[in-house]
Amino acid sequence: MKRILSVALLTCLSFAAQAESYLIENVRIFNGVDPELTAGHVLVEDGVITTVSEDAIAAPDGATVFDGGDRVLSPGFIDLHVHLTGHVPSKLGDAHATAVGAIANDVARHFLDSGFTTIRDAGGTHPDFARAIELGIVYGPRVFPSGSVLSQTGGHGDWRHSSAPHPVLEGGSPYMAADQAVLVDGVDQHLAAVRENLRRGATQIKIMGGGGVMSDYDPIDSLQPSPEEIRAAVQAASDWGTYVLAHAYTSEAIRRLVDNGVRCIEHGLLIDDATAKYVKQNDVVISTQLVVYRELANLPGITETHLEKLAVVLEGQENLIGLIKKYDITTGFATDLIAGMYPMLTREFTERAMYWTPAEVLAQATSESAKVIRMAGNRNRHGNFGEIREGWVADLLLINGEPLEDISVLRDSENNLALIMKAGEIVKNSL
Repeated sequence: MKRILSVALLTCLSFAAQAESYLIENVRIFNGVDPELTAGHVLVEDGVITTVSEDAIAAPDGATVFDGGDRVLSPGFIDLHVHLTGHVPSKLGDAHATAVGAIANDVARHFLDSGFTTIRDAGGTHPDFARAIELGIVYGPRVFPSGSVLSQTGGHGDWRHSSAPHPVLEGGSPYMAADQAVLVDGVDQHLAAVRENLRRGATQIKIMGGGGVMSDYDPIDSLQPSPEEIRAAVQAASDWGTYVLAHAYTSEAIRRLVDNGVRCIEHGLLIDDATAKYVKQNDVVISTQLVVYRELANLPGITETHLEKLAVVLEGQENLIGLIKKYDITTGFATDLIAGMYPMLTREFTERAMYWTPAEVLAQATSESAKVIRMAGNRNRHGNFGEIREGWVADLLLINGEPLEDISVLRDSENNLALIMKAGEIVKNSL
């Protein structure tokens, strides 16, 4: 078995060592930032964009030349809030890590086939899964893993049944099923859990900063964890040059998190105007999602408790979007799809286009999300990506149709993504 795995690894490394050059001609370039398309040509060498020009580019010896046929060339898409291991159906319950990983494999494949060349896993996925993708053992997007979510006892990441014993108080492990979350109480446990995540290879840290919808025992308005515990998590992360993102809905929770150094708020649907202004003043991100909240009510196994909490947060969605636009808060592109909802991934484009222009949505899904990813500092080993710019990583998509006029073409990635390139490697070509 070891010999088979070694051969597979050597094959992957040998393939990666074979430098490839690609010239993509006759395209209209969406560079990830500007709303106007620019006619031109792009040369990719050794996984990097080396030339972007309106003038013809001479193809290097041995280069593969693609005629883009006046299609739109875009950077690869980025999703800031993914749970690769969060798609186990309820009938499997607390599934073994073997089953969780098998399902995550299918989810990862769907993301890359949909044009998402990078994702930030917002908790639950072990960094070894990201390494397996990097080595070519698993097919999927580049993953920035958060490792196990940190949750206080009775917090949004405490998924035990009401009668279940407390694992730590009973002398057991603080980790939930498949290490997707870890129960931590007190400064010392927060420090240890963050450091352990970083030791395993996490690129940023996720904590639960308030009550949630899909949890049974924590009210939406509960505050989690204490200021001292938040500061401990932030300190441990910042010591490694990275940051903390936190689940939160209410203004009270968001204030506490921002006051104590959290750099990115996940969801934020019950925020008020003053707190949104405060978020902007502190250069904090609000990474929010649309489709998941509009479809959770149809999820198999959802309870009356979940539905009641869903109704509360869903009511604030449009207000939040208005405040993000009012204060120009960085939001990026995120989905948070769970429990088998990942086939709805590309619907997020059209839902967002109800509030932002197609060009703004595409910028959210490329350059804006990339800026958030880069908050990981040196924990980012992959370089710069998210824009079509010389010297940046060659994550590229050739799109059939006119996404800046009708973003719905992205809903059908099978037929409308003619080319998918991840770090200079062709993973799909239907030209």
